[in-house]
Amino acid sequence: MNFPFATKDGRDVFIAFDDFGCKIEVVDSSGNEIGSINLHCIEHDYGDSYKVTWMFLDKQNGAYVHQGIGRECLRLHKEIFHSPIEASDNDGITVSDGSHLTGDAPEFVRRMREEGLIVKS
Repeated sequence: MNFPFATKDGRDVFIAFDDFGCKIEVVDSSGNEIGSINLHCIEHDYGDSYKVTWMFLDKQNGAYVHQGIGRECLRLHKEIFHSPIEASDNDGITVSDGSHLTGDAPEFVRRMREEGLIVKS
């Protein structure tokens, strides 16, 4: 599944999902990698959820950061897979699934929780 998206400053990018909702890849209009998001599917008694385990959207020297791409990736994921997205807290410790927050991630996760796109794990 491949979706076009226009960044805040008007550049076109493409967001692609694997069939299982565990990998999101983002490329520019020339097919050059901008970054990706890895998610781990967690089965619960009440239904599945996904946990962000690794995320980077800063390839190309960060030319596409703060352009709404991460938000759009999460929004589309929820729309397509109908499952909550979780993220670990920023406590500086890498958890057993390998997830931890670095760089801009703590602030991004905080904002996405406020918007309801990420829930606390």
